[in-house]
Amino acid sequence: MTTTNTAPPAARQEPDPRHDVDLAQLMFRRADVESRRAAMYAAQADQERSAGLSGLERRTRERDAAIATVVLVQASVEAFINWAHIRAGNTVSSMKFKDRANKLPESASRLRPSAESFAWTDDEQTFFTELTKWRNFLGHASPTSRDWLRDLLVERGDIPDEETTDSQIMELLTAALAERFVDTARTLMTRAATATGTSAPFSFGAWHAPDELEEPFLEDPSSLRALLRAVLRRTGSLSLPDDELSRELAQQQAGRTGLWLRWRPGRRRRPDRWMIKRG
Repeated sequence: MTTTNTAPPAARQEPDPRHDVDLAQLMFRRADVESRRAAMYAAQADQERSAGLSGLERRTRERDAAIATVVLVQASVEAFINWAHIRAGNTVSSMKFKDRANKLPESASRLRPSAESFAWTDDEQTFFTELTKWRNFLGHASPTSRDWLRDLLVERGDIPDEETTDSQIMELLTAALAERFVDTARTLMTRAATATGTSAPFSFGAWHAPDELEEPFLEDPSSLRALLRAVLRRTGSLSLPDDELSRELAQQQAGRTGLWLRWRPGRRRRPDRWMIKRG
């Protein structure tokens, strides 16, 4: 049964014409990209572990991309809700995310008074709580924010007890969690967009180019090794800064590069550096 808004809508103020940018578009697009990158890094970590390596560096990148996804999803949902308030001319005094989310039905009734009455579902409210606590855990240094998330995770059964450390909680930041957050946000914003007559963040400007999912050339192990070999074919030896070669050294120690590296202490005014020669 369809229920329409029967109460007369509050007087609608025209939005300030200077407010014409929906920032939810940008942040959801970046969240989607980071989620896909997390999946890419997770697959690479699995491949390395299958080859007998640790996969630790790839796992670290997966976690970092998951962190970016969570923060950007929260920012996107909040910006989307605020955009609906702006379009409705609805001034919400509280700056708290959940308070502003709970006012969205009011803005929906102003924007589409004859449409079906809108309300967040229990699952959506639960997601807002989880999203907020993860965002506060990641963005705040306070012990209170950390304890709030810990309590939630214990209640959900995601961690065993209150003695679980922050580092153990960070291990929950995976590609699967990033994908779930993006998919849930996409679903709830699609529904809210229909109720408010506004654009969902992924419906305009939320595309991403294929090269946004590519790893920077010098951060990709195979690309870096190919580059080094090409140089060595021409020069026979090469000196590069330590930070550029740390990954190559780890790969060489695992027997995957065919290159021989040694540390050369600086002499006189020359800095310390790695020397690479043919293996």
